Amino acid sequence: MIEQLPVQEGGTVAFRLSGKLRHADYQAFLPRLESLIEEEGRLSVLLELDDFHGWDLEAAWDDFRFGMEHQTDFARIALVGKGALQHWMAVMAKPFVNGEVRFFERDDLGAAWDWLRDPQRQAEADRAEPPPYRQILVGVDFSAHAERAVQRAVKLGEQADARIILVHAVESYGLYDEFYDPIIPLKPDLDLELSAAARQKLEAMIQDLGAGKLQAEVMVGSPRAVVLSQAEAMQADLIVLGQHGRRGISRLLGSTAAGVIAGARCDVVTVRVDGNNHG
Repeated sequence: MIEQLPVQEGGTVAFRLSGKLRHADYQAFLPRLESLIEEEGRLSVLLELDDFHGWDLEAAWDDFRFGMEHQTDFARIALVGKGALQHWMAVMAKPFVNGEVRFFERDDLGAAWDWLRDPQRQAEADRAEPPPYRQILVGVDFSAHAERAVQRAVKLGEQADARIILVHAVESYGLYDEFYDPIIPLKPDLDLELSAAARQKLEAMIQDLGAGKLQAEVMVGSPRAVVLSQAEAMQADLIVLGQHGRRGISRLLGSTAAGVIAGARCDVVTVRVDGNNHG
């Protein structure tokens, strides 16, 4: 037996297959599926296999012939069932469909629906107007151009009165053995001293900019790791980094920018700070 399940969104259909399918089942089912293809275009299909025992010979031929005639009419097919045999059915279907085919165990029914809906959700997200930035992180290295990156972040955050955090990374200095394991710092409490000095500079920068809503954070570690770590901790939706057009103005705002872009899970804006930029 083949039963159609109610689905609320266009371009997606679902059916429950049970028992042993026969030619009569396909005689009723295939015209309905062809009508859906004509109405909706390329379909995503979920097939629930419930106490399913396969096909008789004539029904198997109906299934194969329909698949060959409509190879390009399916975007995704999710088969939901149980056991190795039904999983094998999904594997065997892949060469005959140009779209994606994936098998899900019955306990993963929700995951099957999520997988089918992912392209539609992504398309809707792509069409939607991007929301304003609300959590902005700015990497600051105290170069002569650092304020430019901060000013750009303030402009980007004005629409939603965003929370903006300035972050500076203090790299730990010390002696290392042949395996690059730290032995002893060059000076006791050096990291603490550098961190305190960096925090004073950040506070002074905030006062000079007259932007009292800015917050300051100083962390010990490599610049890339610090920026990515803090971005995750604050659930940043934007990272702003200054970047020199030719060679990079420092480790943080030069080569590290590429590493941050590669590792970030939010938008990253690099602000060019060379002499040719007048924006």
